[in-house]
Amino acid sequence: MLSRMDPKSADVVIDELDFSTMPGTQTCIQNSRWNVVNLKNAFQPEGPWEFALTNNSRSYLNLKRTWLIFTYDITDELGNPIVVPPETTSSMTFAPINNIAHSIVKNFTLHVNSQLAYHNSSNYAYKAYFENLLMYGKDIKDSTLTASGFYHDNHIGNRNSPGFKRRAKLLKNQVAANISIDLMNQPRVMMNNSDVKLTVYPNKSDFLIEAFNHGTQTFKFNVRDVYCLVHEFDLTDGLSNELEAAFLEHKMIQYPMISPQVRSFYIEPNRFDAPANTLFTTKMPRRLFLGLVSNDSFNGTFNTSPFDFKPFDVTDVHIDFCGRTIPGRPMDLDFPNNKFIEAYVQLQETLGHTRNNFSCNSIDVDMYKSRGFTIFGFELSSIALDPNLFEMVNPTNVSVRINFKKVTPPGGLYCVVYAEFDQILVLTPDRAVVLESII
Repeated sequence: MLSRMDPKSADVVIDELDFSTMPGTQTCIQNSRWNVVNLKNAFQPEGPWEFALTNNSRSYLNLKRTWLIFTYDITDELGNPIVVPPETTSSMTFAPINNIAHSIVKNFTLHVNSQLAYHNSSNYAYKAYFENLLMYGKDIKDSTLTASGFYHDNHIGNRNSPGFKRRAKLLKNQVAANISIDLMNQPRVMMNNSDVKLTVYPNKSDFLIEAFNHGTQTFKFNVRDVYCLVHEFDLTDGLSNELEAAFLEHKMIQYPMISPQVRSFYIEPNRFDAPANTLFTTKMPRRLFLGLVSNDSFNGTFNTSPFDFKPFDVTDVHIDFCGRTIPGRPMDLDFPNNKFIEAYVQLQETLGHTRNNFSCNSIDVDMYKSRGFTIFGFELSSIALDPNLFEMVNPTNVSVRINFKKVTPPGGLYCVVYAEFDQILVLTPDRAVVLESII
């Protein structure tokens, strides 16, 4: 006898038998286009580079579809081409670091109508790398992200890594970065009649180049050209007028977003623990990721990759907030003896990459253990994986605690922390910017 699994289960007609429903018709956008935006200031290889993305135009800027296009090459300090010798185990080889289109950028500022709407620390390269490495699957890394010079490594700091070998062939290249800052990571467009100015500050050459067996050879990373590619559209006159009238009536337009923030702190050599570091002092983040790199890696040398996250004999990492500790007990890690699986699983859980067959970040346990991918993840909010919900505002201090089995190495370490917060940007009818939450 046929019956329902549950009486509340409603009747449904499958799509193949639905002959009455038709797709909706778009009637609000009159036309859309891609525009090239050249530099507003005179080009200087060392930056900064300024772009007027809009200029009080009647068009609406599609913020999420904003690209920076770089043309670069690598030369010696005098600008002469470098002869690359035939490859042997002891030959010199060099390449731009991973995710180079984003890594070129040290930090951004974004002004809307001369008011500061975004400014990050000098760690934008780490922010973009965390996002591309952790939050995208292998299919995207092997296709779309290669436009930004992201080539997935399986061993950081190893000249035989497939990613490094592919980048070593791109010593003169053009790359594109889909800008990853707060306003450009949300779907709502910028209102017309707004003046949007983007300023880009670049990183230095020794941060951007990784080399092996280079001896006294030095390198220079040269940005030869940079421009923006923006997407904008025009609304029908009737809808544009109605939208402006609604804007005046409600006195604001809101842009809800997830705001990633990157912080770093220094851990001195010869320590068994990191000093108490309160990184955020206003509210609880949704989730948090952190990794340790050497002092040389963080500050940039030709001998190292800035993205070489190693375990450095960590025995415990935990987060203190709201009188709570995550995890609730010491991890008791021991990487040399293969006791680290809890940290690995916690990273993948924080990313939502467990118990599904459609998403992964291609970081296996061997890579996590000793190949430059030791990143710790902590889920602080119950809705951390749902970008469509806000968490209750929870004022608190957030601190990171780290313990080591052996003393920290000469030169010390840097801990790089990536945290996500809820935020709202408000645009008033006179196009003034108000940030409704401060981190």
